[in-house]
Amino acid sequence: MLPGAMFGIWLGYVFAARVPPLGVMAAVGLISMLFGAWRLWSARRGVPKTARRWPEWAGSVFGVASGFTSQIAHAGQPPFQLWVLPRGLSRDMLVGTTAIFFAAVNWIKVPAYAALGQFTRANLLTAAALMPVAIGSTLAGVWLVRRVAPDRFYTAIYWLMILVGAALIWEAFG
Repeated sequence: MLPGAMFGIWLGYVFAARVPPLGVMAAVGLISMLFGAWRLWSARRGVPKTARRWPEWAGSVFGVASGFTSQIAHAGQPPFQLWVLPRGLSRDMLVGTTAIFFAAVNWIKVPAYAALGQFTRANLLTAAALMPVAIGSTLAGVWLVRRVAPDRFYTAIYWLMILVGAALIWEAFG
């Protein structure tokens, strides 16, 4: 997924002036809600996980979508999850893979954000003010992952995808 994400980040940078961020947010929100609802429905109905039969190159396509939406709207998680969640990774492997992938994606985005003039004093002060919240949230996430059964963990992820999708749509049209 990472090579695809790099291309998606480049696309997001190139088209940043033309692509309305609210339109991207609405699309990502809708995809997130539909995927979360489908996974909850399929888990209940026992529908087989078809993603395992997709060719491996499809992961690069999801990587492009994840990199693009991450660059434009900081919303790369739904396309990432569309590819990764059906793979059935263990809880710890999913959390680790997600952390490593998005750490790399965020570092890759730095030059594009610098070129777009995003490192303003106001933005950097906001980031500094939110750093303790980010660290605390990370530690809380580690604590939670170690205490929640895998089936409940995935169900919570799907519900959170639906809620995040709704929030993105609300922000786009609100």
